[in-house]
Amino acid sequence: MKYDLIVVGGGPGGSTAAREAAAGGARVLLLDKAAFPRDKPCGGGVNLRSARLLPFDLSPVVERVITGVHFSHRTRRPFTRRYPGVLTYMTQRARLDAFLVEQAIAAGVELREREPVRAIETNGAVTVRARAGTYTAPLVIGADGANGVTARLAGMPAPRDLAVAIEGNIRFPGGVPELWRETLALDLGDIPGGYGWLFPKGDHVNVGVGGWKYLTGSFRPKLDALTRAYGLDPAAITDLRGHHLPVRRPGAPVTHGRLLLAGDAAGLVDPLSGEGIYAAIASGQMAARHALAAMDSPTLDLTGYARELERVLGPELADSSALQDIFNLMPPVYVELLRRSPQLWHWLCRIIRGDETYSTLMRRAGPFALLINSASWLSRNSPLLGRRTGHPAWFGR
Repeated sequence: MKYDLIVVGGGPGGSTAAREAAAGGARVLLLDKAAFPRDKPCGGGVNLRSARLLPFDLSPVVERVITGVHFSHRTRRPFTRRYPGVLTYMTQRARLDAFLVEQAIAAGVELREREPVRAIETNGAVTVRARAGTYTAPLVIGADGANGVTARLAGMPAPRDLAVAIEGNIRFPGGVPELWRETLALDLGDIPGGYGWLFPKGDHVNVGVGGWKYLTGSFRPKLDALTRAYGLDPAAITDLRGHHLPVRRPGAPVTHGRLLLAGDAAGLVDPLSGEGIYAAIASGQMAARHALAAMDSPTLDLTGYARELERVLGPELADSSALQDIFNLMPPVYVELLRRSPQLWHWLCRIIRGDETYSTLMRRAGPFALLINSASWLSRNSPLLGRRTGHPAWFGR
C-alpha cells in the first residue's frame, strides 16, 4: 500500500508529525507496535511550554495541575516553592498518547496498531515491512522512542546514548493526599547525574529515581528510601519497571537518506530537567513541515530539517547540558540557591512555562556564562570531575 508519508511510533512526536503532515494534505500512515491506549514508562508531566505547542486543549487527559515543587537534598531539609500560575500538567502516557493519536486520526491519518516494523528497504522509495503488512512511501519519520528500531533497520547509526531510570506507582483509592494534589516532589543530589521524584496523578502517585547507568544496581534501595522519606510504604509500589532515556550525542545525525528521526528516537531530551515531550512535539512539527516540502521538491533534500533542529533546539540542549553539569558538580549549592533565591525560582518557572529559555538565562548570566561553560567542560574532561560514563542521565519526564 502506498502513502505520501509513513510515521513509525504514536507517541507525542510521531502523532504530532502525522497530524501536521495530514493537515498539510499528505496521505499519512501511522504505525505503532501496540494498540491504544497503551502504557509507556514515563513520569507523565506535560509542562506549559509543551502544551502551548499544541493547537488543542489537553484538559480531557489532565489529572493534576501543578503549581508547586517540594524540593529536598538527599531527602533532607525539604522546602516547597510555589508559583501563581500553572507550571505542569500531570497525565498518564496511556491517556495522553491515545488522545494525541485521536487528534491525528481526526486530521486524516490512517492508524495501524499492533504493527511492529520488521524491515525497512530503500529503493527509490521506502518500503516498510511490518508484522501484518508492507507499506511504501517516499519518506519515513522514525518516532519510535528510545528503544525504537527504525534507525537501526534503515542502517542509521544510533544518534543517542541511553540512560536508565526505574519507577512505579502507589495507588490511593480514596484520593491522593492533599499535600501532593497540586505539588510534585524532586529530591536532588543523592544520585549523581539524576534525581528522585514524586509525580501525583488522579488516583496514584508515580515515584522514581534515575542516574548514570553504572549506578543502576543502587536504584531500587534508593527508590525505597525516597518513598519512605515521603511518608509512603515501598511495599505499596506497583507496576515497577526500568526504562531508558535517550541522550543525543553532539552532532549526531537526525536524517539518513529518506528517513527523519524525531523525539526520543533522535535523543532530544532536555538535559537539565529530563523532560522529553517538548522536544518530541517540536521536532514532530519540524519533521512534518520538511517532509511536506520535500514531497513538493524535484530533489530530495532533508538537510533543512537537521539545520532547523540545530538552530532551534541545539542551543537550548547545549545550554541545558552546561547547567546540568554545574548542578552535578555542586548539588547542595544549587538546592540552597533554590531555597534562598526567589529570582532563580522565578527564572526556572519561566523556563518551564516557555516564557524564557535556557539561552536567555545564559545571556542574563553575562560573564558568568563563560565560567559555567568552562566548569561544564572540566566536568566532562577532568579525570577527577569526569562523569565516568561519559554521558549523564536526566530523569522524571
